[in-house]
Amino acid sequence: MPATEQDPAEPEKPAAAEKPAVAGPPVSGAMSEAPVLKNEWGSLTSAEVSFHDDGEIGTAIKYMGADARMDVDGQPLANVLGRVATDVTTGRRSAAEGVEAYKELRDRLPEGSEARQCLNLAIRRIDAPPSPTPEVPGGAPAPLKTLMQELHSVPLVRQDGRETQALQEILTKKFGDEPGGKFSVGLLTMELKRFHGMRHESQGDAGKFEVDRAIRKAITDLGGRA
Repeated sequence: MPATEQDPAEPEKPAAAEKPAVAGPPVSGAMSEAPVLKNEWGSLTSAEVSFHDDGEIGTAIKYMGADARMDVDGQPLANVLGRVATDVTTGRRSAAEGVEAYKELRDRLPEGSEARQCLNLAIRRIDAPPSPTPEVPGGAPAPLKTLMQELHSVPLVRQDGRETQALQEILTKKFGDEPGGKFSVGLLTMELKRFHGMRHESQGDAGKFEVDRAIRKAITDLGGRA
């Protein structure tokens, strides 16, 4: 998915809230009488549901049609999915935790339903199995070693590896031949900031903003200005 030239500001992380439970008994397929919550993406205030609806989860909700109102523990499926997507977008859940929540919910939905098929397709596009963290030169600064670990922990990044591959190239070029050598914090900061444009904001419900947060932390820990 192409990145915008300049992504909007990342949503402010709201105060921690109790995570909605998604594990439970099979969903019957009956429709909920509760209203579907409005997605407040783009508003300046925190909201119960706030995520980019052009991402995989928002697209799944749209394509499942009437099944988006399927009753899940007294709430429409759209609300339950929307809350999880909002948690991942804002950082209340990690991207990995979000994927597991989506899977738990998918497995409760009726076999053959549009809801289950659409959600399963979304999961396939943002998930990846665990794998070893890409190697980092021994002389690389600790914040960049940590950054590699944090990036690789995001299933979306493991799926195509664009950030970890770029970081590995940077580290090999700068620290592969001269372990512990000197480097310019300013130049390294500029290279890391380019990572912000690698993914569109619509992937916030799958870890885009988690990636951005990890990059800013690494830059700050190196002594640069995020």
